[in-house]
Amino acid sequence: MIKNRLTIVFVSALLACTTSEKVDTKSEPIAVADATAQFTIEGMSCQVGCAAYIDEELEKMSGVVSSEVNYESQMAVVKYDNSLVSEYAMMNLINTVKDSAYQVTSVEVEIIKSADKNKIDTH
Repeated sequence: MIKNRLTIVFVSALLACTTSEKVDTKSEPIAVADATAQFTIEGMSCQVGCAAYIDEELEKMSGVVSSEVNYESQMAVVKYDNSLVSEYAMMNLINTVKDSAYQVTSVEVEIIKSADKNKIDTH
């Protein structure tokens, strides 16, 4: 009788400790920099506020690997995964942040194609 009660208490304790929450196994795809876009931006008035803000907003975008915005040159250079984000989406972001205070005046895009490397057996 005591064994049965201990067993019931033990099983109850185990069940109380388990969680029924579902674990989200979906994750954001890993971005691989296979393209670079260079944006010329008008409307920036300083490095600390404007350029840094645009940089932060670009780096929040899914698919952006890195960005560097420079006030002095009025340029933003963004390395990104072409399959996850487009230069048009980034341009739209820059043109609409801070109540459209900034304007992209030109964009240059370089798509980096990686060559397939096949292992050659020489033996």
